[in-house]
Amino acid sequence: RGNGGRGIFAGGWEPGSVRNIDFINIASTGNATAWGELITVGAALAGGASNNIRGVIAGGYTGAPSAARISTIQALTIPTNGEIFDFGDLQFNSQQLSGVGNATRGIYTNGYAYPNMSPVSNNNLNMSYTMIGFMSSSISSDFGDIINNAACTDLATVETPIRGYFAGGEGTGGVDTIHNKNITIKGFANNSESLNFGELSTLSQRGSGVGSATRGVFVIGSTIPAAVNTLEYITLTTSGETTDFGDTTANTGSINNDAASNTIRGVYHHPQTAGGGTILNTLEYITIASTGNAIDFGDLNYVSRDGCGFSDSHGGLG
Repeated sequence: RGNGGRGIFAGGWEPGSVRNIDFINIASTGNATAWGELITVGAALAGGASNNIRGVIAGGYTGAPSAARISTIQALTIPTNGEIFDFGDLQFNSQQLSGVGNATRGIYTNGYAYPNMSPVSNNNLNMSYTMIGFMSSSISSDFGDIINNAACTDLATVETPIRGYFAGGEGTGGVDTIHNKNITIKGFANNSESLNFGELSTLSQRGSGVGSATRGVFVIGSTIPAAVNTLEYITLTTSGETTDFGDTTANTGSINNDAASNTIRGVYHHPQTAGGGTILNTLEYITIASTGNAIDFGDLNYVSRDGCGFSDSHGGLG
């Protein structure tokens, strides 16, 4: 697994809707190859999770011209190009979800969740998780609660086979203006609430995470309001603070967890040099086990920001 693996990068906005899906061979550098298209008109700010066969994209925002939040859950078969289908629906129309996965389950923070009814609140943050079964197409709309000092949107994530790690984000305690640097953990096995793990070095919004079963590396993204170039890591088997890993090639933001890893190498989409800056198609990578600065990997076939990424060989698969 560590010497191969396919990474998937999907959707986003620019500010129009982006339907593209690309794939890469994580072990080798080079430009991405077209995989297919989303079944929705777009899916920016969606949550992504995967096992070794199936990737599942939950919710999102369609961008211009429709500019709509959606409840659609769509799934694709990672090794087979173009095979994507409707998996079901979230309980809400929702954006800015964050997902983790192991061999059997995916878990998502519910993000900005707008009920599929009227009237609709402009600030409805849902402090709970949704769980899906990758191969059974089961959906549990309430899979435990997010603790009050943690965020429910825009978190960076990594995973082991036992639990997922959620870092930073916004919507702390259900208040959209409050951000944090907390790292919390959520077990895959049951619907208990999340637990404290440690802290990032700074506030982080719409960053990203890549990892193995023992180490998680976070791309900080925006520290609100500034974009930074910070990479830092945690040892997943022990709680505590992060350690400096290195730097991205430039200040970056609006990643929204658009990343893929094969336990040896992590690749992430560098979508924007700063808030309001040029939208890019750049991919960068790091070697997870050794610290150091990020290196250019290649390009996607499309430009976007706030896309969705996952792989068939990440740390949650052992």
